[in-house]
Amino acid sequence: MQQNLRPKKGIRASILMHVAWRNLVSKKLRTILTVVGVIIGIGAIYFLLSFGLGLQKLVTDEIIGNKSLKLVEVVSPNSEIITLDQEMVGRVSSLVHVDEVSVEYSYPGLLSLNGGEIDVVTYGVDEAYADFVSLNLINGRLLNESDTQRIIINTSTLESIGIENPREAIGQTVALGVPLKSSDPDQKDISADFQIVGVIDSGAGSEAFIPSGIFSAAGVDSYKTLRILADEPENVATLRQEIESIGLETQSPADTLDQVGQIFDFFNVIMISFGSIGMLVAVIGMFNTITVSLLERTREIGLMVALGARRADMRKLFIIETTMISVIGAAIGILIAMLSGFLLNLLMNQLAGQRGVDSSFSIFINPPWLIGSMMLFMVIIGLLVAALPSRRAEKINPIDALRHE
Repeated sequence: MQQNLRPKKGIRASILMHVAWRNLVSKKLRTILTVVGVIIGIGAIYFLLSFGLGLQKLVTDEIIGNKSLKLVEVVSPNSEIITLDQEMVGRVSSLVHVDEVSVEYSYPGLLSLNGGEIDVVTYGVDEAYADFVSLNLINGRLLNESDTQRIIINTSTLESIGIENPREAIGQTVALGVPLKSSDPDQKDISADFQIVGVIDSGAGSEAFIPSGIFSAAGVDSYKTLRILADEPENVATLRQEIESIGLETQSPADTLDQVGQIFDFFNVIMISFGSIGMLVAVIGMFNTITVSLLERTREIGLMVALGARRADMRKLFIIETTMISVIGAAIGILIAMLSGFLLNLLMNQLAGQRGVDSSFSIFINPPWLIGSMMLFMVIIGLLVAALPSRRAEKINPIDALRHE
């Protein structure tokens, strides 16, 4: 009886990796060109995705600002039928998922200082309003419950009245008039002097904020907007349904977030499509390299099988070679793309700083999940490319291979 000399176990993975590496190193020019193709392909996709995600984050942060995703803004679709008064506030506050409620008045007004007059949007707010909206305070302080004749104005208002330095405005007295009788004869016009206690940066329009109690004292019994803080972000949808069932309209920062996400999902697909052109070239190059390598090493494969290697080992050998090319090319391509994005971020921040922008920003971001997914994507591409050549290597007949010239 003849003893079977074929080993039960195949060639160790470390040996296969050594053979694969030796083959790649022995064909330096071909390997380098193939790896460069992978670098260009995966680097282009990563660079464009990093730009798309960074731009999405920048736009989202600008639109959403510091608003909480637990915030729900409530308005009345018809103030003559459904009024946002104290009774409605109590009704809304009693809902299950409501954590806190803030009220807001909003009327046009006229602000005067040093002989100059400008039109401003005058908001009557309570102390909780600042926590809901996260006002960007530049100088001074925000309003509190004990304030009466105190006012907060924004930088646009200061510029309109000729004050460039926000610190100069703190402590000055301005005259504010809000004509309430024009909208309701039962209400009293607001006309009083207010001391500036804070300056905020809230956009291009002129705005002023005074305590909500001043509007209440003038006979205004309905609010412009209610801001509601839900107990948890996942309960916002349920809370909005309950509020809308009353007949009110709701808005949430989550709505804008979803719309921005949909736009940038499409934008990122376009970015990937452009990057895929380079990836297609890389795939063709990898397939050509592995196929040529298979043809060149037919006798070597036949000899290894004749000496006891399993056919499956030959398949693994080519899979390992392709994986090495994929991992090396992907790692270098991602690093180059990250470095390029970092340098462009520095350049854009420098240019923005020269134009008076103080805050830093990033138009290229590198989340860990993007790095990991790109590496995994390239490995999968490598396995797919190696599928056909590796199967051909597995099916090589050792006798025919040894006869191969």
